Amino acid sequence: MGISRFSAGTRLRWQGKIYEVRLSTSADTVALREMLTEEETLVETQILLKALFAGKLFFLPSGSQKKFKKQNGIDLEEELRTLDDYPPHLAATARHRLEAIWPLLPLDPKARKVAVGTRAEEVKAACNPAFEDTLLGSASKASLYRWINTYAASNFDARSLVPGTRERGGKNKLRLAPAVDELIDSTIHDLYKGQEIVSIDDVDQEVACRVQETNLEHPEHKPFSGPSRATVARRIEKLGMIERFTIRHGKRLAEQKFSQYGANPTTDQPGEVAQIDHTRADFNLIDDRDNLPLGRPTFTLCFDVGLRYPLGYYIGFEPPSYYAVMECLYHAISPKEGIREKYGTAHDWLAYGIPSTLVIDNGREFIGKDLRDACLSLGMVLQRTPVRTPQFKPEVERAFGTMETMLFHTLSGTTFSNPSDRGDYNSLEEACVYLSDVEKILHTFIVDVYAETFHKGIEAIPARRWEEALQAGFLPTLPDSATDLQVLLGRVEYREIWSYGVDFEKIRYNCDDLLIPRTKLKGQKVKIKYHPGDLSRIYVFDPFDERYIPVPALDQEYTHGLSLWKHRVIRNFALREHDKPDLVALGQAKRKIREIVEAGRERKRASTRTTIARWETSGQPLREVEPNSGEVAEIAAPQAVQASNMESASVPCPAKPETSLEDILLSAGGEEGWELDYSLSKEQ
Repeated sequence: MGISRFSAGTRLRWQGKIYEVRLSTSADTVALREMLTEEETLVETQILLKALFAGKLFFLPSGSQKKFKKQNGIDLEEELRTLDDYPPHLAATARHRLEAIWPLLPLDPKARKVAVGTRAEEVKAACNPAFEDTLLGSASKASLYRWINTYAASNFDARSLVPGTRERGGKNKLRLAPAVDELIDSTIHDLYKGQEIVSIDDVDQEVACRVQETNLEHPEHKPFSGPSRATVARRIEKLGMIERFTIRHGKRLAEQKFSQYGANPTTDQPGEVAQIDHTRADFNLIDDRDNLPLGRPTFTLCFDVGLRYPLGYYIGFEPPSYYAVMECLYHAISPKEGIREKYGTAHDWLAYGIPSTLVIDNGREFIGKDLRDACLSLGMVLQRTPVRTPQFKPEVERAFGTMETMLFHTLSGTTFSNPSDRGDYNSLEEACVYLSDVEKILHTFIVDVYAETFHKGIEAIPARRWEEALQAGFLPTLPDSATDLQVLLGRVEYREIWSYGVDFEKIRYNCDDLLIPRTKLKGQKVKIKYHPGDLSRIYVFDPFDERYIPVPALDQEYTHGLSLWKHRVIRNFALREHDKPDLVALGQAKRKIREIVEAGRERKRASTRTTIARWETSGQPLREVEPNSGEVAEIAAPQAVQASNMESASVPCPAKPETSLEDILLSAGGEEGWELDYSLSKEQ
């Protein structure tokens, strides 16, 4: 997995053949040469983009040969691996090398030749001389040049800087007894918690004492051998300067000391810096079925700083969560095809591609390792702003302000930004924007108004600037395949593979491809990735073939269109009536909840109807709802039972359920973001 462009020299696999890009004749066409026959052809860029995001086209990195396999008639990459899938010391080495060469990357060859010597001395000064022979030691000028060339040749993929230690004998493999290994870690943390200066010898001597004490306490066991001084030194260095400081002084002081709060990353070029954030939209939506207000949705926006052009967005009734971030990024990176036909806009949405830098705040949905390592593999740098400093991402904040004043506050049912501006205006009673029309309204405003309006910040029209950049040779950065993007943006968990497959959230997943990794892992947990809005399948990482295996849920009917939040609501409800819910119990619970939701639709309380809207749209973006259809697209309501269980599954539901609707729909809570505290006073 990496990043690529349709630029000269790039190789790709399409329609069962390998092509090389000869040149991009314009923003609309690409000249390809078939590698076997050397036949050249011109292909429209939109055709290649459509094939890429349909999983039928894959970029091939230069200088390496990737393996492919057939699955469902489509060529899929066999190797899908993120940085955190490598051993921790190798991942730390890759980050160390990237940090060493980072200041040299933007320099031209002449300036780099002058600066590389100075940078080598800086790296040497920052490292302890005792670690010069380790993977995290200082670097020579030759090493810096080698890492720069390797990083550039891989299309700026941080994984290319991982040392090739897998072909070596036993270097960097643990030879110590697990008990001794734990003693080393505990000793380092205990000694570094104090304020005194701690040397390598101090740690080495304390470890020797603790090993001896352990041997005396357990004379019946074979005595443990203590580690060498070099082993202790390497273990200390693996912590890194920031982690050692954090152990001693705490996280808050470490952030103050090591966080970079310089000037905001800015540029006048497209695709270099993007900012992403959430806001609670200042208007109420109306249910198409009964014309009653559903409440205010959450709006997530990814914004290109260079050209002030929105890259993508997500709107829904989930609180700000990683699901919203993932959907927004996927929409931002993907080309927006067919919006004129679908939404009736006068212009196309031109912006797409992977930005080089992504500016985020300190929300829980942004700071996890899932987003960080996905961005590393996509060549994106995460720029985290200080706590409570919206001024560090002013462009996206200003875009939110513009949308509020020019769009949200002009819609009937607006809540305004300041309650004092509302006066006697009843936002809920005046609301008239239907759920099925919100995507059309947003597309029309973003594409036909915002992108076509003169922007004072760049002194130009964003859409014209983007067109000029394409004509000047700008090539948006793209993922190697659509599968890469889906896997990279997934959430991470660890589970054991059993004979019946993988058990995740009490849902079982299995396929034939799990047999070999299960027998080799022998009970060890394996990494899985999943889409929180779609539990119909997960991706299991095979550490032996170094690829992600798509594994479907055994019960496709129950998991079709099922989000993690909705599944937890169903399961919590089932647990109230059954000690241990099975498939039949879950089916009965879903049917009862549907009845309670339908009964609750008659209520006018905004918080209740907001959670109802989340129940009905959870697991799919609102853009999948057909505009002007007159009704919300129903989430599939599968029969969660097999044919043999039909008799037990057909237990009649109570006509007037006594369970509180709020208790049911709030039982799963907010997913890693705001809690659903949508009181009526906030809506009016």
